Amino acid sequence: MTMTASLNEMILKLREKTGAGMTACKSALVEAGNDYEKALELLRKKGLADAAKKSARTTKEGLVAAFVSPDGKTAGIVELNCETDFVAKTEEFQALAAGIAKAVAQGGVKSPEDAAPLVTSAIAKLGENMAVKRIDRYELSGPGAIAAYVHTAGGKKGALVELACGSDAAAKHEAVAGLGKELALQVVAMSPRWVSRADVPPAEVSKEKEIYTTLVLKEGKPEAAAAKIVEGKLNKLFYGAFCLTEQMSMRDNKTPISQLVEQASKAAGAKVEVKRFARYQLGGE
Repeated sequence: MTMTASLNEMILKLREKTGAGMTACKSALVEAGNDYEKALELLRKKGLADAAKKSARTTKEGLVAAFVSPDGKTAGIVELNCETDFVAKTEEFQALAAGIAKAVAQGGVKSPEDAAPLVTSAIAKLGENMAVKRIDRYELSGPGAIAAYVHTAGGKKGALVELACGSDAAAKHEAVAGLGKELALQVVAMSPRWVSRADVPPAEVSKEKEIYTTLVLKEGKPEAAAAKIVEGKLNKLFYGAFCLTEQMSMRDNKTPISQLVEQASKAAGAKVEVKRFARYQLGGE
């Protein structure tokens, strides 16, 4: 496409294709002798060059996005970073994050590096350095359900939760869907580190026991009673705080999460268990 279309038409088409400004599109056409394809190549090269220049700039802002496939069998979550909160709040940036989360769920993006072409294009449009910090993808291996939640206040926190169910019928029950949503909220709000105490590395348990034992003995408690006191503290202050199924519901701080799981199992007519979760918070690990 050269002079067969008007200059304005080519400028508008270039802008739509690349997201570059009107002036940049016009300059590229002039440099390319009004050859659309050459101008397009010039703009793409400039976009890549600009992205490379910006790549050293710090990305501390951004958001978390999550996506669950319509059939509920796969899901993706992503942390996409940028330089300023202003850009993080733009529709373009939010759409980019949502698109990457969807691509993760569909299997098209398997690592942060896989998202580089999408991010590079957005850098040229929005003028800031951006980077995908991390991704997670869940795929059901049997009957179950996946729930996702992203905190509406700025999209800075989000979670995926995978439930395993005893039957396909149970997996489709509304009680299971409700449990998934509730647990995703719980994970975001209460920051558990593991699903249950069975998942806690022995080294972590030993470290906590050592700390509690030292504190109990410093309080002057007799050694004979120390072990029992330490076990109580471990259950309440450690497992109760960091194991999802041993936490109390954020709703009332009285109902054990394990009880909510049992209730969903009873309502669905088959065993339901928490298989895994991923919790993302902007700037976290």
